[in-house]
Amino acid sequence: YISLYYAAFYVVMTALFSLAIWTLMYTLDPYAPDYQDRLKSPGVMVWPDTYGEEVVEISYNTSDKASWMKMKNILDKFLEPYNDTKQLECNTYNCTKGKYFIQNTFSAPHHTKWACPFTQSMLGPCSGFEDPTFGYNCTMPCVIIKMNRIIEFLPSNHTDLPPYVNCTVLEGQDNVAKIEYFPDRGIMDLSYFPYYGKLAQV
Repeated sequence: YISLYYAAFYVVMTALFSLAIWTLMYTLDPYAPDYQDRLKSPGVMVWPDTYGEEVVEISYNTSDKASWMKMKNILDKFLEPYNDTKQLECNTYNCTKGKYFIQNTFSAPHHTKWACPFTQSMLGPCSGFEDPTFGYNCTMPCVIIKMNRIIEFLPSNHTDLPPYVNCTVLEGQDNVAKIEYFPDRGIMDLSYFPYYGKLAQV
C-alpha cells in the first residue's frame, strides 16, 4: 500500500506542476515579452562593427587592400538580408510612405503581419552596387547605421518631421569635407513603424 500511496502522490504532484506550467504559458503573449525596456529613444548600431575597447573604431589604409577589404566584407555580409530580390520576395505589401503602418490583425501569410521592404538599393552609393568597395578603397567610406528595434515603438518629436539621422564631427572637422545620407537626408520613413516583433513580422 505504501508504494501505491507514493505512486499516487507523485502522479498528483506531476499533474499539478504540469497544470501550473500550462497556465503560465497560456497567459504569455508569444508576440511580445512581458517585460521590456520602454526607451524614449532606441539605441543604434554601426557597421562596419569593428569595436575597440569601448567604441566602434573604423581604421583602414587605402593603400593596403587587405585593410579595406575587411570593411567591405563586413558590409557585404550585413547587407545580405536586404538584397533587393530577397526583400521584395518576402515583403510584397505596398506600404504608404509617411504614415505609421498600424496593423491590428494578422493579415499577412502564415498568421503574420506585413513588413515594409527596405532594399539594399535604397542606400544609393553606399549600397555596394555602384561601388563594391563601399568607398573604402579611397577616402569616401560608407558607414551604415541601424536603429535597434523596440516592439510597438512610435517615434515622435512632436513635429511633422519623420525621424532622421544626423551625424556631427566632434574632432578632425578639417578632415571631413561633407557627409551624405542615404536614403535622402537620413530619413527613416514612418511606414517602418511600429515593429511588432520577430515572430509577427518576418
